Amino acid sequence: MKFKLTPILIVLSILELFLLFMSINYLFIDNNGGNALGGTIAFFGLIIFFFILLIEQLIIISIKIPIKFIWIIESIVLLISIIYVYYNGISIG
Repeated sequence: MKFKLTPILIVLSILELFLLFMSINYLFIDNNGGNALGGTIAFFGLIIFFFILLIEQLIIISIKIPIKFIWIIESIVLLISIIYVYYNGISIG
C-alpha cells in the first residue's frame, strides 16, 4: 500500500515518533511511580494514532478525490484544531 502525503499524515507521524520515544523512556528507562502509567498511556496513544492514520489512508486510496482538495480540507481541520486548543487548552472533563 502506497501512502499519499497529507497534512494529517505529517502531523500524526511526528506525534507518533514523539509518543514512541516517550513510551520507551517511561516504560523501560525511567519507570518509577506514575511515569510507568504515563508510558503506558503514551503507548496506547501511539496505537490509536497508528489506526487513525491507517483508516485515513485507506479512505483516501479507496475514494478517488484529488489530492489538492484533501490538502485544503485537512489543512483547515488542523488549523481549526490548533486554534481550539490554543483558546481552550486540552482537558478531559
